Amino acid sequence: MEYKDLISRIKSVRNYKKDAISSEVIQKIESYFTKSKKLIKDIETEAMIKNKDEVYDKLKNIAGYNEKMIDAPHYLIFLSEEKDHYIENTGYVVQDIMLKAFELGVGSCWITIHDTDVIKKKLNIKSKKKLTALIALGFDKNKKKVLYENTSEYNPTKAQVSIVEDNVSERPRISDVVYMNKWGENADPDEIANLGLLEAFFYARLAPSTKNRQPWRFIYDNGTVILAVRKDPSINGYESKIDTGIVMLYFELIVDGTLFDIDWKFGKPSKEYEIPSDYSIVAYCTV
Repeated sequence: MEYKDLISRIKSVRNYKKDAISSEVIQKIESYFTKSKKLIKDIETEAMIKNKDEVYDKLKNIAGYNEKMIDAPHYLIFLSEEKDHYIENTGYVVQDIMLKAFELGVGSCWITIHDTDVIKKKLNIKSKKKLTALIALGFDKNKKKVLYENTSEYNPTKAQVSIVEDNVSERPRISDVVYMNKWGENADPDEIANLGLLEAFFYARLAPSTKNRQPWRFIYDNGTVILAVRKDPSINGYESKIDTGIVMLYFELIVDGTLFDIDWKFGKPSKEYEIPSDYSIVAYCTV
């Protein structure tokens, strides 16, 4: 997949056409389930796509933000074995599947879920794995392209995103989300470019997040990239971990495509980075 192009254009779709996705495209998405990228290789997962008549009426009062279920022609249901960091792995894997669907012309959106055991029962899902994601799938009823001006490829000192169209919030500058050596020391984009990481940080900034909080900050320290996430009392632990998995995916996709494979590690390195109390270090990797 051309990840840079897909990441720069994908958006959450909440209003869908009634048209069903062709069986051919459904099969292509389903065939990608076993090929999708995984954050943690030994966590067993399952995924399935169901039609509206199998899902919508059964969940319209128990799923969705404020129990307002998104009306879509299809739904992706994702289940996972419960192991350490299985929620972050869900965010990572499912967002990669959503990028594949978008490549095939299919829009998507995360649907808020609470009592997953009730949802499994309503949908007659017999698997012992935990339901960890519910995704709307279909064709965008209000299709408008969201175009980002990828100035990082042409002028690294002005690595900013410009919103050309659609109602997507402007993203912060790289110098606002990447610190050098310790918290608060804003990175110089030229220095990040010389390290070969400018595009990775650029596209990581485009990761979706609950309520569009954009809660991530990175510290680069002598070959180590530290990921910190802002705490937010209005966001539950599940949502925060899903957001974490997605931003880890976006960063890794670009590094893997331009430099080499990386391996995220959960937790924090031994060095202290003077992180403020409203943030916490969640993971790090060597680049």
